[in-house]
Amino acid sequence: MIKPFLYKFLRTFLFWLLFFAVHRLVFMLANWQYSNGSPLGQLLWSFIIGIRLDSSFTGYIMVISGISMLPVVLIKRRIQFCWFNGITKVLIVLLSGFLLGDVVLYSFWGKHMDSEAIGFLQTPDVVMASLHWYQLILFIVVLAVLSFLMIKLYKLTTRVKLTIKEPQNWKYTLATAGIVLLVTASMIGPVRGSVGVAPINTGVAYFSSHRYANHCAINPLWNLAYDMKKMDKTKVRYKYMDDEKASAIFDQLTKHSGQYQSVLNTERPNVVVILLESFAAYIIEDLGGKAVTPNIDQLMSESILFSNIRAAANRSDKGLVATMAGYQVMPSYSIIRFPEKTNSLPFLPRKLKENGYHDLTYMYGGDIKFKNMNSFVKQAGFEKVISIDDFDSDQQGEKWGVHDEYTFRRLVQEMKASQEPYFKFFFTLSSHEPFDVPMERIHENNYYNSVAYTDKCIGEFITAAKEQNLWDNTLFVFIADHAVPGPELVPLDDIDYARIPMFWTGGALSVKDTVISSYGSQTDLSRTILSQLNINADEFKFSKNILDEGVNKFAFNIIAPGGISFSDSSSFQFYDTKINRFINVTGQQTAEDSLRAKAYLQVVYNDHQSR
Repeated sequence: MIKPFLYKFLRTFLFWLLFFAVHRLVFMLANWQYSNGSPLGQLLWSFIIGIRLDSSFTGYIMVISGISMLPVVLIKRRIQFCWFNGITKVLIVLLSGFLLGDVVLYSFWGKHMDSEAIGFLQTPDVVMASLHWYQLILFIVVLAVLSFLMIKLYKLTTRVKLTIKEPQNWKYTLATAGIVLLVTASMIGPVRGSVGVAPINTGVAYFSSHRYANHCAINPLWNLAYDMKKMDKTKVRYKYMDDEKASAIFDQLTKHSGQYQSVLNTERPNVVVILLESFAAYIIEDLGGKAVTPNIDQLMSESILFSNIRAAANRSDKGLVATMAGYQVMPSYSIIRFPEKTNSLPFLPRKLKENGYHDLTYMYGGDIKFKNMNSFVKQAGFEKVISIDDFDSDQQGEKWGVHDEYTFRRLVQEMKASQEPYFKFFFTLSSHEPFDVPMERIHENNYYNSVAYTDKCIGEFITAAKEQNLWDNTLFVFIADHAVPGPELVPLDDIDYARIPMFWTGGALSVKDTVISSYGSQTDLSRTILSQLNINADEFKFSKNILDEGVNKFAFNIIAPGGISFSDSSSFQFYDTKINRFINVTGQQTAEDSLRAKAYLQVVYNDHQSR
């Protein structure tokens, strides 16, 4: 009676390894566009490297399956596989669903599923709004077919003939149960994946200098489970050196001279900040990108273009914190989740209000409750908040929210009705998935087409501002909330992954048709604007005046929940905090250079903890 169980258990273990290998092949082929020159030999080797994480997750599965056998053995007093097979089939369907979800997610984000992605399940309406109906149907069909094939493979590879079909005596039954328990307990070996003190971590999958090969080797389910095990991201410590040394490096990086050029022709212009959804640098021709935004390109002759700005992080809620509060978010969570912490932040709108600005308005065509946005903008000092509920239903898209043309028109109305000097902050929406725009298609790619639509709306908005005397005394600041891999498939560890457009325009500028190539981040927007208005901004600790002659010109960025980068005109570092390893380093001159990103993150962490 024991032999059939051992055969079944071993063959099921081997089946799961085969199961993960098949899904690794599906992942590899479905996301081949991210391979970026990865050698075929290393991609094939990822199947071997991946066995360690596959075995570890399989160990967890086998523990569940093995334990499920115990009550069957004790009740039936013999080995029976009906319950064992039933649990395995259910797991095949569920895990296939998660793995296919990972394949889809990777095609959008260029990274595996993690706790951040799971967090979006708390707002399923938002997830559904990002997908087309045919994508859901295709997903269900592929899942059904793949699950059917995997179940057939399971039956084929684990078929075992039971020789004893009658209940046995209790002595034999208890001995059998003991062996089942012992064999199940032996799974601690593959689960830990190591004979050392510390169990394995995701770092064992990083065997190549090619990022895609490493990602192929990772078991997405193991990676997700490991990430969720450390779900309380606020308790993750980032300490790489003495706090005094970290602070000294940070202070040196952010030290200002107080000398900078004024680019305004008036002391108190109206200020309008427009946060552009998912605008990456490669869609702006003047930044070396494709000709997707003709209206923005035409506007450059009347603008100051900041050509080396990086997004502070990789999500809209984090970009909102960076641009509005000049504050750097953490790798693993956004401070916007904690109103008691965000209330202590300095805010650009609140600072402007203290210095005589009127009619502070925040406008967003989507759901203001998303990602705790409502409490954040209220704390920031806005007197008026306009969102999806303030527009007619016929002005909304099928999924996400109000089309940009209607929100831009509303912005013109708000500007006309405001007392000068005023401040407006407008977050666009149409270039968000599923890229649903009310415009005849001019680009085959959905992302490019949605960006072109928003660009068209910007052209109409600028024309209206000029015609209705809203241009001359106004500073318009356009900046993206974050970058995206997009059809260019920019790798996460590339220096240009987080590169975004920022340009200033409007009649309040005294300097035009100018390119400023200094490196900077979204966080630098607040202090740069306030300095131009001669308003003290010392409380914006993580914001630099990009135009200051003495301050270091650099960008610190959160690329993914575990990745941070530091870039300036001569070097670039990408560090993975989960595996404590530099993934990409170029231009580093001294050992001290390697500490800059770590020191900056440590100071950010300490500041977050103190709030």
